[in-house]
Amino acid sequence: MKTPNKKQNKAMKKVDQTYVEEQSSKISEEDHEQAINRKDELFAKINHPNWKKYREKIMLLFNMLKDIKQKHYSKTPWKTLASAIFAILYIINPLDIVPDFIPFIGYLDDITVLTFVLKMVGDDLTEYEAWKADQKEENHREIEI
Repeated sequence: MKTPNKKQNKAMKKVDQTYVEEQSSKISEEDHEQAINRKDELFAKINHPNWKKYREKIMLLFNMLKDIKQKHYSKTPWKTLASAIFAILYIINPLDIVPDFIPFIGYLDDITVLTFVLKMVGDDLTEYEAWKADQKEENHREIEI
């Protein structure tokens, strides 16, 4: 496994909760649209074995963004929405702080950003997940009738 050089170590130190919060504050509605429209890139990237542990949470974040955009779900504060959009766009971007083409460490910054975002939006994501489960249950009941 390749170890990070000084420049890469310095870059990784920049990826912290403050960085995520600052970048999330710059998110716009256009970014929301872009995150949804680039789903194929996201799905292709998270199918890599490095993402196996995080795939389910990323899919939940993406589905939340989609349900909000389609106005199916509206209980999410802007800060949560912006953080989720930022995480998705950051993951998709191959030339972020540590470029993805660098073996192993190219994904560390992406995973670090995702981890901070999941901590920041955890309660809202859990609430969305419960809502999603309720929707499936209601749809199942409607089919039975």
